[in-house]
Amino acid sequence: MDLYLVRHGIPVEMDEWNGADSTRPLAAEGEAQAEGFFRQLRESGELGPVESILTSPLARARRTAEIAGEVLGAPVESVAELASGAAPSLVLAMLARRKALPRHLMLVGHNPDLPMLVGVLAGEPSFSHGLDRCGVVRLEGRLELGAMRVVWRQAPDPL
Repeated sequence: MDLYLVRHGIPVEMDEWNGADSTRPLAAEGEAQAEGFFRQLRESGELGPVESILTSPLARARRTAEIAGEVLGAPVESVAELASGAAPSLVLAMLARRKALPRHLMLVGHNPDLPMLVGVLAGEPSFSHGLDRCGVVRLEGRLELGAMRVVWRQAPDPL
């Protein structure tokens, strides 16, 4: 399995947003960043065919996933288990409950949740896998504790 873990793009700043944090959207620069970065990864061949994208229901992550889906031609599904504060065990249990997982799957979520998931899957310290906004980690292997390896980690160029 190829698993791509993506942190959401640049959101509107907290002090500029009057709504609930769960509805805080991507900033205009976050939208541009995500689209440009996913196009760059697709065109370079580093981001292979993604068959499905599962995302946090929080607006900033969901929009990042929608942009990735548009660029990559992949369907997007929101899942509660990827919301901010997601424990690796909950994410893995959600994936295990699915009848069949695609060979190429993308998960879009938040820090520190995704770095912790990388640590659990790769059997490495999670602090070594921090993700910049819109950053991507590619893992491959069996979706089991310690059975995946980190292939690469990339972040978009600063805007």
